[in-house]
Amino acid sequence: MHDLSLRTATPEDSAFALDVTEACMRVYAEQTWGSWNGLADFDSARDQIVELAGKPIGLMGIERSDDRWFIDKLYLMPAFQNRGIGSALLDQLKDEARQACEKLRLSVLEVNPACRFYQRHGFVVTHTVPPRVYMEWTF
Repeated sequence: MHDLSLRTATPEDSAFALDVTEACMRVYAEQTWGSWNGLADFDSARDQIVELAGKPIGLMGIERSDDRWFIDKLYLMPAFQNRGIGSALLDQLKDEARQACEKLRLSVLEVNPACRFYQRHGFVVTHTVPPRVYMEWTF
């Protein structure tokens, strides 16, 4: 995917961040809590915009610390899901983590089928605290 890139988010990306967050998470939030709060967990200092051929198609957030990297979000607009883009992004992140000798961790809502996506990529469930499943990938 030579046209796939990441760029640092800016405050001007907040409307897009809300759109992609809602497209990816609203149904699971409603299933879990009964409602959608209408907010995006967006941090322009940490998040990156996923672009395909220069067009924003997703949002990725990684919290890096000394002992682990936490995947806070990996959202792609529905039209770009199931096309290998998420896998390419995750494989690139795993390569970076492997080179840095870092573990990758994340949490997924129990109702979110993304849990299967991460398991296919070598993440294992470490524990569950409803409504979240916690997972880890080790190099």
